[in-house]
Amino acid sequence: MNKGWFFTLLTCFLFPLGVYGQSLQLADSLLQKGKQYDSRGQYKQAEFYYGEAYHLFRDYNVTPSWLEAGKEYASAMAYRSKYKQAMELYRILLEVENPANDAYNRGDIYNSMGLTSKKEGKPNQALAYYQKALPLALKSNDAELIGVIYDNIGVLYLKMGNYVQALKYSQKALPHFTKLDKPRILATAYNNIGLIYDELSLYDKALTSYKRSLDISKAQDDVHSLSVIHNNLGSIQSSLGNYDQALVAFQKSLDYAYQAGIPSDIAKRLNNIGLLYDKLGQNNMGKDYFRKSLALKKETSSSQSIAVTTANLGSLLWNDGKRKEASVLYDNAFELRKEVGNPYELALSLQNMIKLSLDQQNIEQARGYTRQLKTIGDTTGSYDILEDAWAYFGDISAAEGNPQKALQHYQKSYAASQLLPTHRQIGPLKRLARQYHSLGSDSAVVYGQQAVELIEQSRTKAGATSQLKTGYFQKHSDFYTRLASWLLEYRQDPRQAFRLAEQAKARSFSDDLAQAAQNIDQKLPEKVRIERKEKRNHIDSLYSRMEGGITTEQQRSRTRQQIRNAELEYAAYENRLREQYPILKKAVAPKAITLERAQTLVDDETAVLEYAVAGNQLLMFLITADEVHVEQFSAPDGRPLNEELTARVTSFREAIISNASRNRLKTTSNRLYQPLLKPFEQVLSNYRNLIIVPDGALAYLPFEALSQGDRYLIENFRIKYEPSLTSLTLLDKARPANNKELLAVAGSQFASEGERPLSGKQLAGLPSTGVEVDSIASHFNSVSLLKDREVTEEAFKTLLQQNRYRYVHLATHGIINENKPGRSGLALSTGGELTATSKEDGMLRSSEVFGLDITSDMVVLSACNTGLGKVVDGEGMLGLQRSFFYAGTSTVIVSLWNVYDRSTAIFMNEYYKALLNGESEENWVDATLRWIGWDESLPFGQKATAMRQAKLKMLNHPLFHHPVYWAPFIVVGR
Repeated sequence: MNKGWFFTLLTCFLFPLGVYGQSLQLADSLLQKGKQYDSRGQYKQAEFYYGEAYHLFRDYNVTPSWLEAGKEYASAMAYRSKYKQAMELYRILLEVENPANDAYNRGDIYNSMGLTSKKEGKPNQALAYYQKALPLALKSNDAELIGVIYDNIGVLYLKMGNYVQALKYSQKALPHFTKLDKPRILATAYNNIGLIYDELSLYDKALTSYKRSLDISKAQDDVHSLSVIHNNLGSIQSSLGNYDQALVAFQKSLDYAYQAGIPSDIAKRLNNIGLLYDKLGQNNMGKDYFRKSLALKKETSSSQSIAVTTANLGSLLWNDGKRKEASVLYDNAFELRKEVGNPYELALSLQNMIKLSLDQQNIEQARGYTRQLKTIGDTTGSYDILEDAWAYFGDISAAEGNPQKALQHYQKSYAASQLLPTHRQIGPLKRLARQYHSLGSDSAVVYGQQAVELIEQSRTKAGATSQLKTGYFQKHSDFYTRLASWLLEYRQDPRQAFRLAEQAKARSFSDDLAQAAQNIDQKLPEKVRIERKEKRNHIDSLYSRMEGGITTEQQRSRTRQQIRNAELEYAAYENRLREQYPILKKAVAPKAITLERAQTLVDDETAVLEYAVAGNQLLMFLITADEVHVEQFSAPDGRPLNEELTARVTSFREAIISNASRNRLKTTSNRLYQPLLKPFEQVLSNYRNLIIVPDGALAYLPFEALSQGDRYLIENFRIKYEPSLTSLTLLDKARPANNKELLAVAGSQFASEGERPLSGKQLAGLPSTGVEVDSIASHFNSVSLLKDREVTEEAFKTLLQQNRYRYVHLATHGIINENKPGRSGLALSTGGELTATSKEDGMLRSSEVFGLDITSDMVVLSACNTGLGKVVDGEGMLGLQRSFFYAGTSTVIVSLWNVYDRSTAIFMNEYYKALLNGESEENWVDATLRWIGWDESLPFGQKATAMRQAKLKMLNHPLFHHPVYWAPFIVVGR
């Protein structure tokens, strides 16, 4: 007796026919429900419903439906990275003896086994299954199955790096798909052809194919396909250097991947976002995404996929100087890729092994790896790989002391790059410029200028947010100053050199100021402005949660993930706004100030000292209305300049902060005064106002406290600081007070009973801040004061919204976060216990200040370290002062170290007395000349004059004459 027939009879005997029919109806309903989720790419739900249907059909021995549901169930498991379970079920289905298990069905199963093997990272096994599937499909004459198998073979060859075969099979599939009314399959085919064109660097054709696939998938609401296509679009935009579009695409891809519930896809999206952040110079963000991706991939993905992210993480650690950790990851990735044998993936690991070999001074090993790399470039016809191979040959020749041969290799690398997208030429051009400089040739300037032009073009595509633009430019800013030094050496051209030095400073800050000056944000719809603020506030609240009461690692991990997602979504959101509202793109980016324009900014009493670190040289420009002097300084004994400057500044600061003797102060000061000011001493004797534009470690240096003979520099000059002269021209001019003269805040009490300490730290009370603001307020008629329990973040923001103040004075704790400057802030208060419904967290963050409207003449941050932050190449100091400038103030007073409560109260009282009792900023003749345009200079300002007077008062104080009490406060801005 047929066992299947007997089972069916027995089942019917045991169960009433009505129940049997209802069960089959339920099974069919479950199968259809699974297909609905499947069609939308939601495989987690699809797996559940397919599984339930499969077990019902099997239990009732309805073989055709059992086979159908089983195939779908196994497929969903494969998409969910359950490869072993999927393959086991496919083998069971292959053994079923039933007319329904015909050539078509068996071909379909073999095809699915090939697909699962490919996902599992077993390409040869996958190809074997496809080759079993194809003759069965042809025998069945089913156009859809034939097309799918052709297409899958094409994708497999793509993964194996055989692009000719890949394109051949994928194009064979297309005619079969066009006969069908199956949009999802057609979308996949177009996407796969796009992938091949992408790998062949035929980007226009790739984008065309992706666009066709995207249009079809949108109509079908297929979240899995939408995730795949947006990921591919992100990759191609990143390859083209369109980083803002890439970020939007990757963010959408990740959203769709989470909706689809496919862990391996989520891991791939996280990896690609990490790559993009790497390109944008956001190393910490990149590492975060790579680590998250790698953790997922180790559970769900193939060895080839694991190798990709392992190598990517290794590269970021290498760039961070963590060579030992990076080398372990490089070795692991190389071994994994050798197992797979994909030449393109192998080429990526070979580059890492070359870097390792050169770092270990193993020249022959590096040469061997480079030859392998070039062979891959030759056999695949990849100009991308050839460009890298020639560059490494150049590095090897340079390491061997053969500069001419290195130059020849770098020229070949540049020639290969000219067949790639233009942003790919930046690296080769920079290498050529450096090599010509090593040979003493002025061709360094020619190639250097070409590189700068391309960097400027690429920078506009780095993204809408300051963080992304800053990160991208940070990777290139040093090259601007190096080129400036070459212009001085080969062309004796201080004007072009200065322009480059200014281009290398405070770029994103100047962009933000220009956008604020053009009132761009206010031209957006109110709904958009509110939405932007809500998104920023949401990110801040997540950070506050992380810094506050979270105790378990599970909660911290979940919150970190929420922060990562929120920051990615916000960055992508800002880029989408640029596409949606063209006015954001029309914001005129400021051009770097010229030397001629810089000279018009200063009057005959004012000089500018601008510093720029250029590799191992410090460029120094002394600019007056009548002349320009340029000097260069190199660290002795060939020591790295940055390290030397940092050591000298640190030694001087430590001497001040430790209350060292005058003799020790002179000794440590002299090591800075000699290179920084001595070369200009004679010219400076004719001026009394000094504007300082620092760079690198000099951003931490209080120039006022340097000794000029037996006098401090502040005794001879009024001094103020600027991030760059370009940004100075963009700062708002001082405005008369609208409503009130002063808003003063005294943060004297912190973390009172029932209130959570800020940032998880118990902050000490500041008893003298009340005295400080009271004494300051006594000099004004129209004042708003916040003291003691009134000092809440909400109260402060409310007063700013209700009134316009000429001066804002904040005497409280400053908390600096160098890793995330946007989290730096001023400690206020929550006004009570911090709860889930609290509007504010008690910290006025730098990121929040950006969103305020503080059109004040001056903000005084009378707190510890408020002038500090993170020094970033190409930007200078990122911290609180930047935020207040963007919010509309024209001058910010900040501190460079922890200040004393009592002495600061005395100092600030003297400062305001000098400010209010001093002369007006300019006489009526100068004001008239400026008004009619005959004088373009900017007035030096009474604020720096008052600062000098207050410091001289402290110098004569019996208790507070040491620089530790008066030197930390500096004037920045107008």
